[in-house]
Amino acid sequence: MTTRFVHRPIVMTDAGVVVSGHHKASEAGAAVLRDGGNAMDAAVAASAALCVAIPHMNGVGGDCIALYFDAASGKTVAINGSGRAPAALSPEKLRQLGHDTMPARGPLSSSVGGLVHAWEECLLRYGTRGLGDLIAPAAVLAAKGVPLDLQLADFFNGPVYADLAGHFAPLAALYGSPGGRKLGDLLCNPALAATLTAIARDGADALYKGAVGGALIADLKAAGAVMSEDDLAGHDTRFDRPLTVAYLGRCLQAAPPNSQGLALAVLSGLADLAAREAGRPQATTPADYLRRKAIAFTCRGRFVGDPDRFERPDRLLEEAPLQGLRAGDGAEAGLALRPAGDTSTLVVMDRFGNAVSWVQSLFEEFGSCVVSPATGIVMHNRLALQSLDPASPLALRPAERPFHTLCPALVEKDGTCEVAIATPGDHGQPQTIHQVLTRLYAEGDNIQAAIEAPRIRHDSGLQVMVEDRVPPAWIEEIRAAGYEVAKIGPWSRLAGGVNAIYRADNGQAMAGADPRRASYAITAD
Repeated sequence: MTTRFVHRPIVMTDAGVVVSGHHKASEAGAAVLRDGGNAMDAAVAASAALCVAIPHMNGVGGDCIALYFDAASGKTVAINGSGRAPAALSPEKLRQLGHDTMPARGPLSSSVGGLVHAWEECLLRYGTRGLGDLIAPAAVLAAKGVPLDLQLADFFNGPVYADLAGHFAPLAALYGSPGGRKLGDLLCNPALAATLTAIARDGADALYKGAVGGALIADLKAAGAVMSEDDLAGHDTRFDRPLTVAYLGRCLQAAPPNSQGLALAVLSGLADLAAREAGRPQATTPADYLRRKAIAFTCRGRFVGDPDRFERPDRLLEEAPLQGLRAGDGAEAGLALRPAGDTSTLVVMDRFGNAVSWVQSLFEEFGSCVVSPATGIVMHNRLALQSLDPASPLALRPAERPFHTLCPALVEKDGTCEVAIATPGDHGQPQTIHQVLTRLYAEGDNIQAAIEAPRIRHDSGLQVMVEDRVPPAWIEEIRAAGYEVAKIGPWSRLAGGVNAIYRADNGQAMAGADPRRASYAITAD
């Protein structure tokens, strides 16, 4: 393992550890582990705290997609906590309302938020604690307030929030006028505190079949939404097999569609082919990486839809199909989608060997920007990626789950979970995770050094985003491959914000947290 200078310590323990996008969430999860809870218990507590602590990136009105490794059985389950589009929302309905394209923001950009339902269902299957006890601290946090850290203060004083608050007055009423926010100012949401208290008392039904849901739908309809109480009541959390692919003597696990986990799986499978042919793991050159990324995102474009309608792409991950993909021309035929990186993640390993990779989101900053004043809930805008063109792979269809950029990942070795990893960064999520795993396994970095290493990112078109710290030879190679280079600074949030845990052979969990965002690791001891 290579020794490199790192900006954050490698937090190590055999008692369990949580890494998340905010220290309050990591503290909440670690407290549950200290009290004897398992990884899923800790994940739900941390998830609820994230909803309060970084409300522009995720929330009770959003979705989640996760992976859970159960140490007792040695099996991983994929958890699909994404919601369906409203049954009354169709391309025809949108055109009747005067829209020629899918609205990017506003009341028609939201599908049902699946996060809260996933909390309860995951605990019933894999947890040891009740939902109420785990989310009650988040309710207290919402009432008391979260002190603005550097990143939150920058956001609420910045141009993005100023623009959103100028267009959506209820958002400004909830979170305050833009500008003038100081480090340490408290960010409170009393209505959300009451909502979380009601869910803690009455369970997820409070939102999906009860008074909280009724108040939410009334506010959404007043804002112009077509979502109904029946849409909420009909929601379910889907439990499924993960996508699996051989990876450097291990097994990489990714979420199946409607997640973009297939892109990560294809990237990993192609890297595994190259390593086996060379007889050892290979450090990837930028040109090789961009070619593999093009193949992976072309595959992603074929399998982005609702899992109840699209065929699972498992066969693509077998050796012969991967060889066929590699033999293609490498021209990308994926989806040209605009970037949005406002997602929150957490990873957990407990002392029992269980592990969680959990990703939750409002999609863009404050999602739809539609606020329910009665509940303190801000709805996400996941439908913004859908299309009114019926021929598009992203075609909007009533009551279907939309395409999701959320991309949790686990790496298994010899019947145990060796790595739990997740990152924000929309279309960059599989790219970032793959680059970190390459540093870890092919280049011998420790988990923190692998996270801090410079990255590149390519969404669509010819422009490749490049952190300033990359070797000059990378830039030359990217340009020689026909791409344009866009420098994004030395530590760019566009390159993600990785949370990861590596379990060493002696059982020590080594936690890494990304300095590009407010990631933080806290142990249970």
